[in-house]
Amino acid sequence: MLYPIIEPRLDFFFAKGFYARVNTETRRMYGRVYRLFVNPVLEALEGKIGQPSRFLMYLQSFSYLLSGEFAIYSDLATHLRIPSDWGLEVGMLAELFRNSSYGRICEVDLGLYDHKHKEVITNGLLSTAEESLITLLRTLTETDGIEVTTSFLKSLQVMYRRLAQDKIRQYHADATCNGLDFDRHEEESCVDSLSEVINAAGEKFLVNPAKTQLPGWLRTISAMPNIRERLREDAIES
Repeated sequence: MLYPIIEPRLDFFFAKGFYARVNTETRRMYGRVYRLFVNPVLEALEGKIGQPSRFLMYLQSFSYLLSGEFAIYSDLATHLRIPSDWGLEVGMLAELFRNSSYGRICEVDLGLYDHKHKEVITNGLLSTAEESLITLLRTLTETDGIEVTTSFLKSLQVMYRRLAQDKIRQYHADATCNGLDFDRHEEESCVDSLSEVINAAGEKFLVNPAKTQLPGWLRTISAMPNIRERLREDAIES
């Protein structure tokens, strides 16, 4: 993951890692928040806007948005404001969209990784979906000037469910062709739960559209000039 940004013959400032969300022991397909929520939501938002969105096209170019592994030049990192919630990954890419060019961003396939897979309903993955959608709505308001209303959210939910059902059929075919275990009832149940996230996220967005982000590094350095040295010392001690 570090190679693309430290190799002098290349010209990347940011490398995002991703890996296959498949448990090789149980032969189960995971990555459900992205597969069953973020992916169809992006398509639904594209349909709602009704015109090409550079931001949505940019997000859809990534193989897996919700992977947290990345490498970045410190000079670029100082200009980014990172979300302080479960929308971290989408928020990071939104900040890069504002502060960097497409040609300086790359994605690296990290192969297989034994990820700690969680249950969607009981282990906080609904929060990840909710905060990711709030970040999407906020960024699209800034970049595309969309107007988020109650009727907008209701129609978005209808479009999402239809597209998510299409995705389930697609993943069922993928699992069958690759000898993976696929519980269609569980996938359908996940979509039912994730569908309600659109209402919950939308209500929170309408109450507080600005959202909270961590201060940018430039502000942090201004307030604490020796913050880099202190972090380095803490990292060495730990």
